[in-house]
Amino acid sequence: MKSVKVIITGGKGDIAQAIANRLGKDAETHYIVKLPGKDELDVTDIEQVNAYFQSERPDILINNAGAILLEGIEKNNIEAHRHVIDVNLTGVFACTGAALQVNPKLKVVNIGSSAGTKVHGDWSSYCASKAAVIMATACWAEEGIDAICISPGRALTKMRKSMYPDENPATLMHPEDFAIIVHQAINGAYKAGINLDVNLSNVTSLIHE
Repeated sequence: MKSVKVIITGGKGDIAQAIANRLGKDAETHYIVKLPGKDELDVTDIEQVNAYFQSERPDILINNAGAILLEGIEKNNIEAHRHVIDVNLTGVFACTGAALQVNPKLKVVNIGSSAGTKVHGDWSSYCASKAAVIMATACWAEEGIDAICISPGRALTKMRKSMYPDENPATLMHPEDFAIIVHQAINGAYKAGINLDVNLSNVTSLIHE
């Protein structure tokens, strides 16, 4: 059985945990999964990022760390918007670049968001940063990098519940189902450079493709 090292940023989140659990069930590949949280890998700290990947040297990088601010631009809370962009976009560049330095054959899976292609008032820094990740993924594929973006829609996560505590869970996608799609992507089910929008309405059909 071959061994493959996977780094999932934002490793304490529900999606990261679900992906790790899914990879652990693979009967053909032994995935060695690292799930660094912010305390271990702050994706906005470039020096820390470079040092981390010099040490860990992954075969697969899943850029999952994320941040959101529900606030309109008229508040002029630029530092808070900058933080969202730094985590969601600059951190993706930093981690991907650092990992490619140690492994030019790296496979990259960017966790985008359906918000990257949809308009949400008061979410501008989140939507804009996720849209940029979608475009960066396509550009990297043109450079010959094995990169794909998978964008979850509304999902049953702690972050979502903190934003919308009264939301009906039955209307949300389960992270475990989304993780199956990520696993399929790792196994080469989708063309490099694409953005795959995954939500409650299509996740079952994608799983059975």
